[in-house]
Amino acid sequence: MDFTLAKRNKKLDRWILVVLICTLCLSLNYFTAKIDWQFDLSKESKYSLSQESLALLNKLEEPVEIIVTIREKNDLPKITHKFLHDLRLLLIALENAPTKEQIRVTMLDVDSPKGPPSFLTEFKINEPNLIVVASQNGGKKNLFRYNAEGKTNPYDNSTPFRSEDSIARQAIWESEFYEGWKESYNGVLEPTKFRGEETLVRAMLEIAGKKNIQNTAYFTTGHGEKSPFDFDEDNGFSGVRRMMEDRNIKVSSIDLSLVEKIPSDANILIIAGPKGTFQEQEVSHIRSFLNNRGGKVILAIDPVEELSLLDRPAFGLRTILKEWGIRCHDMLIHDPGNQNFDFFTGAYILRTYLKDSPHKIISQHSEMGLSIQSNRCRPIETFFANDLNNFKTEELLFSSKSSIGLSGWTQRKSPPIKNPLLDLDGNIPVIAISEKKVTRESKYLADGKIAVLGSSAILSNKYLTKNTGNQLLGKNLIYWLNERSEMLEIPPREVETFTISMQEDEFDRFLYTITIIPGVVALAGIFVGWLRKEL
Repeated sequence: MDFTLAKRNKKLDRWILVVLICTLCLSLNYFTAKIDWQFDLSKESKYSLSQESLALLNKLEEPVEIIVTIREKNDLPKITHKFLHDLRLLLIALENAPTKEQIRVTMLDVDSPKGPPSFLTEFKINEPNLIVVASQNGGKKNLFRYNAEGKTNPYDNSTPFRSEDSIARQAIWESEFYEGWKESYNGVLEPTKFRGEETLVRAMLEIAGKKNIQNTAYFTTGHGEKSPFDFDEDNGFSGVRRMMEDRNIKVSSIDLSLVEKIPSDANILIIAGPKGTFQEQEVSHIRSFLNNRGGKVILAIDPVEELSLLDRPAFGLRTILKEWGIRCHDMLIHDPGNQNFDFFTGAYILRTYLKDSPHKIISQHSEMGLSIQSNRCRPIETFFANDLNNFKTEELLFSSKSSIGLSGWTQRKSPPIKNPLLDLDGNIPVIAISEKKVTRESKYLADGKIAVLGSSAILSNKYLTKNTGNQLLGKNLIYWLNERSEMLEIPPREVETFTISMQEDEFDRFLYTITIIPGVVALAGIFVGWLRKEL
């Protein structure tokens, strides 16, 4: 027997076997890349979209782009990395969802010299740390924004210090991707439920679903109102404009004295801190917008100083407010308690929510103990009358128990002495809402809404951009006004958290313990190898 030839053939057989195995592996990789099958074997299918989401996504009328400008490799706080992990799993499920319109996910690096892909240039996205939903005809909507440069200087005494982790948590909390925030063992709030599926599906339906031609918020002009195009840090309303544009609501201005009617694309009318009275023609336009078109109105009204305005209560808008069950007193809320004012800025702090089950606009404030800051305020009350059965009114926010509603306050001495006949006792309502209910197909639906604030400073840049309570109030007001009758019933996902708490010496013992078994196995392998060579 030719052992040399047999040895050569054996070596050739080995090489052929290696080539066949490599070919098999490459073929399997190729076919698995071509076959787009996914199997969710997790409990309760936590990595798959719910049936409610799939049904709603099939109502999309055009393709959707989901653009994420957060770098995968970054030095952002840990909470942001966890958020990206949960989001990435959801985006994979959305991108592979069996929908009639394509959902495309793009991870975009805005700092890259290559520039964005051609299909994204029209959206003009050049800001990092954003999550945007967009479509060709529906525009774009920002769902998440984190300003990494917004961290404060610990040596600057004029502003309270905030860590990067605190700013990141606030950005994630405001985006509403999570809910059920609870205090962890170290005193930090941690989310317990991920509701990103509902948040993204809502946004995609707004952008690429059935179009609503009423998608513009008009700010009134001609009465000294505050402007959405004013970037002044104290009195401007540009923060409200940005908040609306982030939610795909167009913003414009209108002089009601120069038009025959409010434009047909109007969805929300905002009257921000007027200083002059509205004429009968203007009041008629607002009444028609509310009653005949189911419009929505935000009225932010300050205390009256000029005596010449007292003959037209609430700047001429009292009749409309009365028709909707709201009474706006020409008074000033005076609070003698220093504890109700911010020590550094002098802002008046509102944090009283009387109801056991507060309205959804204010429920998170009540649960988390958030306050709303303002300047001088006036009382805004609701009342009931027999002709108001179709209206649902509610008072949301109140001044402190020690406060007083002063009548004729411009002529009162300081400190004022309470007039038991004319003045109001605390707690005094500062924000009230009213919505008109109509019956359609045996269901009660909102047909017109109005929100009245006793101070325009609540939504001004001074407090909207710096106080979490004001930001949340503005966002919730917009959601409430823009609410759809078709609500999504997408269940949130439970967030799995694992925490290991140990001291340094405990960690060292744990490290030594877990290395013993691999070390023993390695030594045993070395000994067996040496023993086989010797024998």
